[in-house]
Amino acid sequence: MQLNSLSITHLRNLHAVDLTFNPHFNILGGENGSGKTSLLEAVYVLTTGRSFRAHQSRQIITFGQKICQVSGVAASRCENNQRELIRLGVERHQGGGIKIRLAEEDCHSIALLAQTLPIQLINSDSYAILEAAPQFRRQFLDWVMFHVEHSFYPVWQRFKRVLLQRNAALKEAKAFAVGVRAWDKEFVEFGEAIHCQRQTILRELVPIFSEIVSGLLNLDKPIFLQYQPGWQSEYSLQEALERSLERDRLWKYTTVGPQRADLEILIGENLAKNVLSRGQLKLFVCALLMARALLLYRRHQRHCVFLIDDLNAELDKGSSKLLIESLSRLGGQVLITSIEETSLTELLKEKEHSLFQVKNGRITSQL
Repeated sequence: MQLNSLSITHLRNLHAVDLTFNPHFNILGGENGSGKTSLLEAVYVLTTGRSFRAHQSRQIITFGQKICQVSGVAASRCENNQRELIRLGVERHQGGGIKIRLAEEDCHSIALLAQTLPIQLINSDSYAILEAAPQFRRQFLDWVMFHVEHSFYPVWQRFKRVLLQRNAALKEAKAFAVGVRAWDKEFVEFGEAIHCQRQTILRELVPIFSEIVSGLLNLDKPIFLQYQPGWQSEYSLQEALERSLERDRLWKYTTVGPQRADLEILIGENLAKNVLSRGQLKLFVCALLMARALLLYRRHQRHCVFLIDDLNAELDKGSSKLLIESLSRLGGQVLITSIEETSLTELLKEKEHSLFQVKNGRITSQL
């Protein structure tokens, strides 16, 4: 998949924008505050329905306006080597409402929108995969599940419904045991299914990641991605649920299960975040994101679009070149922001690319 064109109206400081992208590399140059990151944000809104910089619609809508609109045309390659064009559109309202158009029809599913054009975002928040709470590593793994293993999402939806009901029962003092146990069978059924699917996909992901990261980093110790299921592994989920019942009752929420899982990422015996420099961390995270993109391509012959905010930050010229080469081998589309577009253009001089200049919210194509 790739994004052929993009139109933006009333998103942050961006004026009316109409762009046509290169199917390979696209450099977005300009000074800080010019609107480069806002352009990546617009693509993210178009493909996920939400922003990666703000939780509320009013924060991304241009001051004095009531709505912002982002639309575009995505292209996928069919078996006969022809391109299938898919029109996307997202409209965000000041009050929080959202309207989605997909293939010329109203769409009420953000999940369906996200599946249409898979996005990989690399920015300063990407370090959360290694440095922040377990939920970020679960999200990393479940992105793979959502896009690669299509049976995962409906199971995850049903599990979340059961989890909500069980937690609600834990908060009710009356008829405690009956209310909680009424949900245990489904909790175990869906929870075990999620656990097994995550284990299976991780076994497929790890060798791909190892291959990519070895091309980016020269590490003298082995790397381990160890999945922690969310309960003690010597017990089944059913047994773990029974053993945690009194604790769940005291804390009023379910303390075991796949919603508590984690992915421990080690170099040798130490957490990766504790032994890598900032530049190495960036390359390590990029390798993780590229690995799941490559897995998606190998399973379904679908490329991701990479959004990279300030590629040169914390990377020397050699590391930037290695990253560019790795991205090029993936074969997908890449949008990169940089305040040093000259050096980035030099790195991409032998690769097909387009250059856009962003200044005061206006974007012009540089020939």
